[in-house]
Amino acid sequence: MEREKLQNGKSRKVEYRYYEMPVNSYVLPLLGERWVTNYGRDSLHFHNYLEIGYCYYGKGSIVTEDRSWEYESDTFTVIPKNYIHRTRSNPERVEKWEYLFVDMDGFFDELYQNEQAAIAGLLKENIEKKVQVCAVGKNPEAASVIRFTLDEARNRKKFYKESMKGCLQTLLVMLARSAASEEKASAETEKGMRENRLGVVLEYISTHYSENICISDLAELCYVSETHLRRLFQEVMNISPLEYINLVRIQAACHELQKTDKPVDKIRSEVGFETASTFNRNFRKLVNMSPNEWRAKKQQKANYHISIYKGW
Repeated sequence: MEREKLQNGKSRKVEYRYYEMPVNSYVLPLLGERWVTNYGRDSLHFHNYLEIGYCYYGKGSIVTEDRSWEYESDTFTVIPKNYIHRTRSNPERVEKWEYLFVDMDGFFDELYQNEQAAIAGLLKENIEKKVQVCAVGKNPEAASVIRFTLDEARNRKKFYKESMKGCLQTLLVMLARSAASEEKASAETEKGMRENRLGVVLEYISTHYSENICISDLAELCYVSETHLRRLFQEVMNISPLEYINLVRIQAACHELQKTDKPVDKIRSEVGFETASTFNRNFRKLVNMSPNEWRAKKQQKANYHISIYKGW
C-alpha cells in the first residue's frame, strides 16, 4: 500500500507496511535468513505497529523526514507506529537484522485496566514520542531483553509465550524510561544548575538566619537579580525566599524551646525575629500552635510539623 508524500515541492512514494498480528498475541517476530539482506535501497515507509529492531551486523543510518541516526553492529532501534523512516546502508553490504513488531495498544489494554490505565498512557506517550537508536553498550539491559525475546520466539520452548509477555512488559518499561530520561536531560541539567545556585543561598541562610537578611544580598551571592532569585526559589522549592528564612528560624526556635529554659522572647530575638507578633504569627502558621503551647507539650515528646514542606 502506498501514499504520496509532498515535501519541498517534490513527490515521493512512502510505503505503508502493514502487518497482521498473530491470533492471541501482541508480538510479531520477524526472524531468520529473510532479514539477512541488503538495506541500501530501503524506501521511506511506516508501520501499523511499534517496530523494535536489532542489528547483529551492519552499518548505516536510520533516516526520517527531518533527521538521521547512525547505527552499526549491535545496535537496537525503536520506531513508533506511523513514523515515516527508512534504513539506509551501503548498497553493496549485506546486513543482519531481526525485528519485533508490537501491538502496544492491545498489550497495555490487557495489562493495565481500570485505575491503572493512566500508567499505560504514560508508557505509551514516552515510547511513541521519538525514535530511539541505541548502541548496546549504552543500554545493555534493554538490548539483553530484546535478544532474549527474539531467542524465545525462535526456540519456542515450553511456556515461551508467557515468557515473551513478561519480557515485553519489562522491555516497554525500559524503553519508556530511556525515552523519558533523554528528553528530560536538558531540563534536568538546567534544574540542577538552578539548585546549585540556590545551594549557596541555602547554606548562607543556615548560618546567618539570626541576622537581618536582605533578599537582594542573597541574590548577589549567586549572581542573579532579586526577581530571578525569587523565581528560582518558587520553581525549585515551591516557596519564597522569605518563607524559607522563616522556616529555618522557626526550626531553630523549636530546638531552643525544647532543649532550653530560655524565655520565649529571648529565643525569638536569637533566631532573628524583630517583633513578638511576627514571631508568633509565623510560629503558629508553621507549627499550628503558639510557642508557649508547643513548649508545654515537650514533656509529652511532641513532634513539630512544618507544613511549608509541601511540594518538596
